[in-house]
Amino acid sequence: MSKSISLFSGYSQKENRTTNYCLLILKMLYEENPKYLSDVLTNLTENEDIGNGVGVKFLQQQKNETSTPDGVVLQKSFTVYIETKNFDWFYDKQLEEHLSGLNKNPSEYKVLLALGNFEKTEKSKFEKIEKLCNQKYKKSIFFNAISFDDFLKAIPQESLSKNLKDTVLDFVEYLNEEDLLPKWEDLLDVVNCAGLPDDVLKGNVYMCPAAGGARSHSRCKYFGMYKNKIAEKISLIEGVVDVHSPESSLVRWKNIDKPNHEYERLAQEKIKKFRPGTYPTRVFLLGELFDTKFIKDTKGPLWGAKRYFDISTLGVKDAKELAGVLKDKTWTWLQRENNE
Repeated sequence: MSKSISLFSGYSQKENRTTNYCLLILKMLYEENPKYLSDVLTNLTENEDIGNGVGVKFLQQQKNETSTPDGVVLQKSFTVYIETKNFDWFYDKQLEEHLSGLNKNPSEYKVLLALGNFEKTEKSKFEKIEKLCNQKYKKSIFFNAISFDDFLKAIPQESLSKNLKDTVLDFVEYLNEEDLLPKWEDLLDVVNCAGLPDDVLKGNVYMCPAAGGARSHSRCKYFGMYKNKIAEKISLIEGVVDVHSPESSLVRWKNIDKPNHEYERLAQEKIKKFRPGTYPTRVFLLGELFDTKFIKDTKGPLWGAKRYFDISTLGVKDAKELAGVLKDKTWTWLQRENNE
């Protein structure tokens, strides 16, 4: 028996929770504007006709004659099966059973999506499934293997309301916490520190409210201290801890493998020294600071107090090398490097 999509899913298995949250985002997009869901499905399936119309249903663990896909999005004209894995390995037999079930479905457009963590693997392993779609099913079923990053990029985030944008940011944070967006290793988090440079310069720490939505920070490897249109310092983010009280703290993520209690102890010390009595606080424990001059050459203030930069094209091995490469470079220069 299928289950409805809910904010309070009750699923104990991580993959079921992940599927529920993905479907919940799609449902919220549809409820805000059916065109948003249509845009997402178009981006994921390369079909401009899919997703149009009303009466869309979102189901999880919908059992059919041959299989039980993790998620189902259906409307009179289309049916989308979603098989979710929190890693990068899928089983041909399971996907073949989904194809068989879709083949018996009367919808005009039939889609099977393999949603997984494809950051470090080739998608060519699905050649057998693609061959079945093209030959056995005469291209009547569309198949695509998508990463969680692909899923996020398909969402038209600029058009969303503030509340829905914040929900998507919370979803990104969940994916980061579950290590489903491993691109964090190539991300620099440039943060406006104009009002609190002593924290960073004297304490090797950055602190902000432990909140979700627009205040949240996605997982990144490097931290950039920004003020007066320049990122002046760069460091490795060793770990991030939420401190709720002198007796309660939680390690959100760590980039260096130290015991959690060590990070919690350090975070409590930083709070006591720089923000006594301020709870809950998110504490970024930083490594050695390196001088740089990464120049904001675009108009206007730093939107949202932070900005993420993809540094994968730079090929740096640590914070010191990154600071050297970015010295006297502009934000538009890095953007050009990423686009070439």
